[in-house]
Parts: sequence; C-alpha cells; structure tokens
Amino acid sequence: MRFSLFAMARLAGALLVLALPLAFLQPITRGPDGRGLIARRALPGRAKLPIFGDTLELLKPENMAQYQLDRRERWGGFWKTSVLFKRAVVVVGAKQMAEAMKQEARPGTMEAFFPPHHQRLFGVNSILMVSGASHLRLRNLIQKALTPKAIQRYQEYMDTSIDEFVKGCKQSEGHFPMVRQLQEAMVRIVVSALFGQNADEEEVDQLILNLRAWAKGLLSAPLTFVPWSAASRALRARKRVEDTLRNWISRSKEDGTLLSQLLYAKDEDGSTLSMEEVIDNVFTLAFAGTDTTASSLSSAFLRLSRDVALQAELRAAVAEGDPGDSLGAFLGEVLKDNPPAPFAMRLVKEPVSFSGGEVPSGWLVVYGFAGRCAEAKDSQDSQELSSNPAFGGGPRLCPGRFLATEAAKRLMQAVLGPEGFTWQLKEGQDLRQRYIPGFFPADGLLMKVQ
Repeated sequence: MRFSLFAMARLAGALLVLALPLAFLQPITRGPDGRGLIARRALPGRAKLPIFGDTLELLKPENMAQYQLDRRERWGGFWKTSVLFKRAVVVVGAKQMAEAMKQEARPGTMEAFFPPHHQRLFGVNSILMVSGASHLRLRNLIQKALTPKAIQRYQEYMDTSIDEFVKGCKQSEGHFPMVRQLQEAMVRIVVSALFGQNADEEEVDQLILNLRAWAKGLLSAPLTFVPWSAASRALRARKRVEDTLRNWISRSKEDGTLLSQLLYAKDEDGSTLSMEEVIDNVFTLAFAGTDTTASSLSSAFLRLSRDVALQAELRAAVAEGDPGDSLGAFLGEVLKDNPPAPFAMRLVKEPVSFSGGEVPSGWLVVYGFAGRCAEAKDSQDSQELSSNPAFGGGPRLCPGRFLATEAAKRLMQAVLGPEGFTWQLKEGQDLRQRYIPGFFPADGLLMKVQ
C-alpha cells in the first residue's frame, strides 16, 4: 500500500479537521521544579512540520521503519516531536525503553492511546484500548485461555489447518505470494483453535475477505464519512465479522475450544467476560494477531531463503525432534530483528523519567520497536536487549504471545520436516520489507515450491 502525494494530502486534511482542536486543548505541563517547560527543552529533537509534527512520517506505511532509523541516527535513543496533534517523545533506545516500560507498570502512570478510528476498528472493550483496573481484569480472564497448558487443548485443531497449508503449497503451480498463503493459513489456524470443527468453510472464506478489508483500514486516512474510502469499508467489514462471531458464539458450548475457554472463564470474584468483551478481544487477540504472526513467518521464510546453511541446520534439528529447541530460538531472533508492529503509543498521566530526559504528563510516549531492533544489532548493552519487543512489555505484554509462538513454531516444523517442502524465490522481485500492516516484503515473497 503506497501513499501518493494526493493520498498524503487527504490524510493530512482529514487529521486536521478531526483533531486540530486537540492542539489547543492540551494543558501546559509543569516539571517537578514548577517552572513549566524545563523538561521539554531538555529533550532532543525537532518536529518536521508545525502542528502535524512527524505524524505523516511515523504513519507512512513504506517509511515507518526508516523514519525511526533516520531519527535515531540523528538524535540518539529518544527525541521529541508531535504525533496526532499531541506532543510526544519517541523512544527507540533499549535502555530508555526498558526504563519507561518499568515505570509504566506503576498504576496510573500511563494509559493506552489510539486514534478514534482505531478504537472503532478494534472495539472499545479490546484489551488494547482499556487501562488500569479494567485492563487488569481483562488480562486475568483472557490469559487463562492462553497459557501454554491451555494451548495444548487446541493443538489438534491447529495441526489440521497446518497440514492443509503445507498440502496447498505443495500443490501450487508456478510462483505464488507466500505472504497471502501465510495470512490465510494463520486465520484458519486461529479459527480452528477458536471453534474446533464447528466453523463452516464458507463462513471462514468470507471471514478472510472481511479481515483483509479490515486490515487495510488500519493504515488508511480516517475518512469514515466517505462511503467508498478504505476506512469506511474497514468498519463495514468489522461489522460483518462481528455478526459472524455472534452467530458462532450462540452455537458454542463448553467443549474445550479457545472460544469456550473465554466464554466460561471466571476470575476470583466469579465475574465473566460479557458478549461485547468476548467479541472485541477475540477480534483483537486472534484475528488482529494473525497478520502479525504471518509477518514473523514471512520474515522467517525470507531469512532461510538467504541462509541455506541455517535452513539445512534447522531441517536436521527438526528431523531429530529438535531437543535443543533450535527452531524456537530462531523464530525468537526473527521476531527481534523484524518486529511485526513498528510502534506502540501511551498517554502519560504522571511524568515519566528515563536516562537523559523526562516526559511530562499529557504527552505521548511512542515505543519505537523498529528502531530498537536496529539498535540491538550494534548495542553493547545486551542486558537491556534480553526481552523481545515483538510482544510489547511492561503491564501490556501481549497475552496471546504463547498462541502466536506455538502456531508459528508448529507451522515451520511442518514445512521443514520430512513431509514439508523446499522452495525457491523468484528472481528480480522487491524483497524490501514494509508495514502494510505487518512487516512484509513489498512483492509478497513470490516463490515456487520444489
């Protein structure tokens, strides 16, 4: 998805109309010394545009990673700017990010921040959107169904979908885009974990089409008032997915599937998830996560295509049962180097301090995962780089991370195992990776199965 100058102008105009008042409503935040803008002046950086700041640079799909790399080279591990008409600090330094996430764990320090358009796409009950006690309650209920032990119940369903993926690739003729195959496979894998054998094949096919339209809306201009815009089509697609989920939930029973685990989960005081909470969080954790998992898998295929010796080593390990979990370690490194999500935003409620500066309340902290991973390649501070930024951190560590890693690992085991396949990339294709969303090669990773 490429932004033309006309599309960028439309995005800028829409953002200005929808959010310009916010630029004048933000309170003037005073530092601990009571003298106002001292901490603000101490931060390095300069916004590219007045009012808009670096919004267009940060959100431009083909430039999301490069923006962080360029600014990091100029300003270091963090810099001040404006994003979505709010003053912001972008943090890419491993040390600073670790310190900020540690403070985020302190109640009332930060809360989730998403533009209104994203709130409508994910749902207001999504674990991504809520903060504080509501977030903690959702996390406690949801992660009961997503522990490693719980995921073992869904493996049989997942393996059936993985076998169909491998069979489909082996039957393909000529070159095909592996990205599209992985995206569809991950939807089917997660749907099988959610609903077992209860999902109708035709419904699943329609679900895949609707999720494509939904995903395109995530990085589009928020022109929801224009019926033919990508944003408007994304909201209509979300409504169709919601209707499908309601239909499946009405037929659900306590049968050990992921959906039933969510429906019947109870916390210490006996409370359960409401219908709206189940829908928004199934949508968020499962369907939104399929694109990010497909992203990490496409990066794995690309790396193995370029490193034949590593591919042979992993095939040998899988053939022997992989006692040292070489495949798991490989996928972890792929995630560190190619984060499926380029950044995450938090609204600061109490001043946040880290090495080199302080972020006042009312500002945004933008965790720049793409820039942090670049730093990992040449940083000497290995202790701060031990965690994987692909799943976030602090109190917002992704509760679906075990499901995502298990699905990715089992799929690669099937591909690299004796019943899997070898492949060859098409020459001359554009392999530069871009966020669309998810981190994918521009031409879709065209390959031929041998």
